[in-house]
Amino acid sequence: MSNQEKVHDLTLTRILGKYPEIPVGGPTLLVSAGVHGNEPSGVIALKKVFNKLEKEKPQIKGQIIGVCGNLRALKEQVRLVDRDLNRICTPDNVSSIEMGEELDFHEAKEFQELLKVIEEIEENPLSTRLFFMDLHTTSSPTVPYISVNKGEECYNFAMKFPLPVAKGIEKYIPGHFDHYLTLLGHVGFTVEAGQHEAPESVEYHEAMVLLGLVNTGLIKEKELNDFQVYFDKLKETFGGDEGYEVVHRHHIEVGDDFKMEPGYSNFKEVKKGELLAYSNDEPVYSTMDGRIFLPLYQSQGSDGFFIVR
Repeated sequence: MSNQEKVHDLTLTRILGKYPEIPVGGPTLLVSAGVHGNEPSGVIALKKVFNKLEKEKPQIKGQIIGVCGNLRALKEQVRLVDRDLNRICTPDNVSSIEMGEELDFHEAKEFQELLKVIEEIEENPLSTRLFFMDLHTTSSPTVPYISVNKGEECYNFAMKFPLPVAKGIEKYIPGHFDHYLTLLGHVGFTVEAGQHEAPESVEYHEAMVLLGLVNTGLIKEKELNDFQVYFDKLKETFGGDEGYEVVHRHHIEVGDDFKMEPGYSNFKEVKKGELLAYSNDEPVYSTMDGRIFLPLYQSQGSDGFFIVR
């Protein structure tokens, strides 16, 4: 059964789960999934996490909340309905929503619902700090990794996890959900766990969320069964926790016919002058030495690829 089939066996609601149901004093870990509707892995993983917590009932200081991003897109099994939800989370759009303006695209409604969840957490006197993870997958096979904004607190938090960390993507693609949360002063990152339909993507997302409970101080390591198993599962995917920075983006214009050359996956080394793709039948060469990041192997999207160092 594919990940898409699995997620459609679940009841999809904005709030996927809370543990404990009634919060206790401490940090809040907000975990979002399904911001893109063709990325069901995080939704499945969150359901597994909440089932584990309800079964094992570890002592917790704070609360974890799981939310669905683009509910309609998930139900329709498409990446987006009108516009990419992970590009419209901007202060300007928030201002428009707060002023009661009717934005003429579906994802504004989804974003508005997410803003209500954030506001409730911020106004809860029991919540001492908001940490977050945004769970994603990619169109091509990849080792799991973390994408983080350049803020020091977010970067230091990301480096607690045994995955490669790429920072600075907000410079090239503002408007993604985790960037908006950092603008509010909250601490967290995006987790890219693998290819959309790969079953191991669910396992990696699950492991990241469970480690997040420990790294935010919600649960002590000794309270989490199999902590070391989850840690090792992630560390073995890459063999290190190196940090990278995004230094180049290849933008795709609306209507462009863009095709990556086959065989590129995240963090694969590339050399200056290497043929990476074709755009409108014109070759696209690497402008520098580095590592390829987020090569596009799907029909939707405006980011052809990035290069990190």
